[in-house]
Amino acid sequence: MLITGAAASVALATNIVKPLDTGWKGGNAFDAAVRNALRAGSFQARLDARDASDVGLGFITTFPILVDSLVVAYWYRGSTDVAQQMALIDLEAMTIAGAIQGTANFFAGRERPYGQGCGTEIPTDTQDCQATSRYRSFFSGHSTLSFTSASLICAHHQALHLFDSAADPVTCASGYVAAATIATLRVVGDVHYASDVLIGAAVGTSVGLGIPLLHHYKKETPTFAAIPGVQMQVVPSMNGAAVVGSF
Repeated sequence: MLITGAAASVALATNIVKPLDTGWKGGNAFDAAVRNALRAGSFQARLDARDASDVGLGFITTFPILVDSLVVAYWYRGSTDVAQQMALIDLEAMTIAGAIQGTANFFAGRERPYGQGCGTEIPTDTQDCQATSRYRSFFSGHSTLSFTSASLICAHHQALHLFDSAADPVTCASGYVAAATIATLRVVGDVHYASDVLIGAAVGTSVGLGIPLLHHYKKETPTFAAIPGVQMQVVPSMNGAAVVGSF
């Protein structure tokens, strides 16, 4: 809970405070090529792509808690404890991912792709050009949180077999397809470069798989006491204590 609270505070603070003025603009040859290939042709189409990515983000980030934890684990499976543990793991992973992304966002201060059109294609007095969010391109929050959620979905379904059927791997794959679509829409909407969404995907996947693994889904090394038919006991002896067992 302490880690979750600290991560949430960092994520909130770095998204409120104005990012540093680093002067980082534009992208490399790879970013330019992908932008030219995927960016929507009209300004309205780019706005539509942004709206679609916002809707997708809202859906995928609520899925692990509302669907997997509340509906499947709590209601369908009838396990309050598992539902609670899953929800806490999800919350911790999301806040940590948000903190990492927010910190990078603050220190990088990279201008979004559409910033190149401010004053020409886009009027200077618009919200896009005036707001500090113009300099929050690196790296993508939508991509980070989407892939964090997709990875949480996979981790839970793989370890717990929530549906106990072929629906588990299908749900996992669907989560990654949705996350990739959301990340792509950020490039289509001209709010991120390809490198922004790729790094966001890598960070999100690492956190989304790593946090559940550290908590519950790691392999435990068996001990003698855990082997059926073996009982271990500590007893006093002349030199202090001894461990005896019965088979």
